[in-house]
Amino acid sequence: MQLFSPFCPSCRENLSRNGDSFTCSKCGRVYPLKNGVVDFLTSLPLSDVQQVAQTTFNAIAPSYDNAIVRLVESLSCPWSTYTARLEAFMAQAGGKVILDVGCGTAFPIGSFVPPTSIYLGADISGEMLGHAKMLLGDNLNSALWNIDVERIPLPDTCVDICLALMAFNVFPNPHKAATEIHRVLKKDGSFFGTVFIQPPPEEFLSEKPLEPGLVREVLAVFDPALWELSVETQGGILFFHVHKSAGRS
Repeated sequence: MQLFSPFCPSCRENLSRNGDSFTCSKCGRVYPLKNGVVDFLTSLPLSDVQQVAQTTFNAIAPSYDNAIVRLVESLSCPWSTYTARLEAFMAQAGGKVILDVGCGTAFPIGSFVPPTSIYLGADISGEMLGHAKMLLGDNLNSALWNIDVERIPLPDTCVDICLALMAFNVFPNPHKAATEIHRVLKKDGSFFGTVFIQPPPEEFLSEKPLEPGLVREVLAVFDPALWELSVETQGGILFFHVHKSAGRS
């Protein structure tokens, strides 16, 4: 499959590849390719809150995988149950374009991406993406982008599936994130994610629980007349799925 070429997240124009960088023909910004990861944040400013998140996750990247397992299990959701639900959803993703926002290290989802799919991972932390690169290897149709979720470097309605796994717990502006996800998702696409909705017994990550009502409010950007929202909880973990229901167009 042909990988998507990223768009300029500043002006949404096509980028041209020049060796180890991408250049925007309109604004002239140059986005370097570093160890297989496109670094958009060299040329784009982050807010103070985003800079704090970036620094925090850069620091915890080496221990993130263990921390996320401990977090999930501490909230009465067995890790085997959590991963089984992810794997079952991804079993339907063959041949699809998949965008994973706040992908972190791509753990554990990277192991469940079908070989016929395109996986696009976006995260604010370059260190996290370095670990994702190791997990995904060189044989997968994958691309990794160092960018915040509020400026996804893709055109409108081009993604079949969007993932946000524990990502809304850390996004500084969940409403803006959901709006941007809605923009890039195809009209018949699917949005699947997880959040934790109870405080863990100890702090494993610099993420905060979200109220279920806030999750529904954020996802209301997907018009209920056109989209169906399904939610299910296991312990302190909420699984959500936004998709077109039968008979809606």
